[in-house]
Amino acid sequence: MNATSFALRKQVTLTTRGRKSGQPRRVTIWFVADGERAISVQHTTGAPAQWYRNLVADPSVTIDFGDGPITAHASAIADPAAVQDVLARVRKKYWSAWLIRLLARGAKPVGARITW
Repeated sequence: MNATSFALRKQVTLTTRGRKSGQPRRVTIWFVADGERAISVQHTTGAPAQWYRNLVADPSVTIDFGDGPITAHASAIADPAAVQDVLARVRKKYWSAWLIRLLARGAKPVGARITW
């Protein structure tokens, strides 16, 4: 899959492993492309999402843009400015992300980069 074909997609299904159970955990989330074989994802509301906590514990993940699973590696984005950059790009791609931003005032956003 090339950068153009997946970058135009609206969502990706991310599969992590449960921190305690080790069982697969799937979530469908928004993303932004970060090159030919990389995406960034984010979470802005409340406590960090379970998928985020899972990928921090075990960065081996799979992603699926609708064409079948792809084995990938996730890295938490630690730099607050880099997280804000991901948030800005998500808001540019998804208009409703602006509303979520308003609802999430006071929350600490998190982000991750996924490569394959």
